[in-house]
Amino acid sequence: MRRWLWLAAAAVIVIAVGVTLVALPRGQEWTSSSPEAVAEFQAGIDAQMKLYEDDARRHFRRALELDPDFVMAGLYTIDGFRHDGDEAMAEALRGKILAADLGALTPRERFFVERARARIEKRPEDAERLLDEYVARYPNDPYILHQKALRAWGRGDLDEAERLNYRLVEISPNWVIAYNQLGYINMMKGRFTEAEEYFKSYRFIAPDQANPHDSLGELFITLGRYAEARETLEKAIEIKPDFWAAYGHLALLGAFGDDPELVDAAVARATELGAPESLLTSMGCLKDYTALRNAEAWETILQQADSPCVQELGDGFAVITTHFAACKIADWKTAEAIEAKTAEFISKASDGDDMRKAEPFIGALRHMEGIRLAVQGDHGAAAEKLREADQHLTFMEAGSAIYKLINRAILAEVLLADGQDAEAAALMAEIRAVNPVLAADFEASGLETLGLEQG
Repeated sequence: MRRWLWLAAAAVIVIAVGVTLVALPRGQEWTSSSPEAVAEFQAGIDAQMKLYEDDARRHFRRALELDPDFVMAGLYTIDGFRHDGDEAMAEALRGKILAADLGALTPRERFFVERARARIEKRPEDAERLLDEYVARYPNDPYILHQKALRAWGRGDLDEAERLNYRLVEISPNWVIAYNQLGYINMMKGRFTEAEEYFKSYRFIAPDQANPHDSLGELFITLGRYAEARETLEKAIEIKPDFWAAYGHLALLGAFGDDPELVDAAVARATELGAPESLLTSMGCLKDYTALRNAEAWETILQQADSPCVQELGDGFAVITTHFAACKIADWKTAEAIEAKTAEFISKASDGDDMRKAEPFIGALRHMEGIRLAVQGDHGAAAEKLREADQHLTFMEAGSAIYKLINRAILAEVLLADGQDAEAAALMAEIRAVNPVLAADFEASGLETLGLEQG
């Protein structure tokens, strides 16, 4: 009850979302001699809040053009130059940040510059200390509090991330990205009803933004509510045709919803509009390997083991499918080589605050090891590997959520082969409670993906 009262109050408080996205503290916000530059910079912040990254980069760069001495614009433009491959300009801006006069800046700006310096100079402990000190000194500054929430999220401390995002919407109800974070945190915790509440509140507060609709679409894919997922993803694209994530999610929906025409259409639309090459490659790989797997074209899949889809996408669907194909035809050398390469990714994946980077790789490796052991006949060891995979796979987003459910379904098959019928039935009940469509499809196949002989 308290949650609903709080959400209702937040909805009443939020006004003029189209004008500004954040309730800012009093006083000078950004230090610049150019009001036009400040307006561009704030427009960049607003675009960033909406997850319109291309728009944000354009606004930040324009702000810097209008005022080359605008320190915060320079700081926020560094990633834009790196995104464009202009390392020389990025390096020049880094040098300018290192030389900036902190005395001329606001406390918030000093925090961002001091932390940037600490990171550039590879002083991670100082960067951590600065964040904690500034939050303690300015507990109601949403910009700094948001950084602490992101740090907690990156470390996998969901309880702390949840607490901090609650605090964000209390002090700045128009800080709408916090609703998004709360939705995903609840997804990761398996609290899907609460996740839907937050995503729908996010959509109510910012109906003219694409991301609330996209996030809700991911939840609906996870829950097997495919028609609703397609409707809300299409709404995201209607609002912002270059909101590329929605095309990727439509392709995912088509792949797992057994609708290859939807996958084809999503790829074609994104290509026509000039989507980033990385997204088009990922969508194309999903399209091709979904078709190959559905056709059980194991030999063809292995013949393409050196393709960019397999070699460049880490723990992606093509890698898992290639490993699966190797196991289906008992090509253990290829299967174990893929596992070894994934293990190499794991050793490189953990980086600074974002400890979540390693998790999908670990989950993928344990899943593949479990598949191989199951097909080789070691059902007990396979079940342990698949249980480990489940611990590392999350409901954080649609792709990983479906992967987690499929891993559980395969574990159920292994348990049945091992004579553990009661545990397998309990696991199927868990899958059905999340995504009844996926559970029904698996049951219709006779609870058989690997082709194991049931005990």
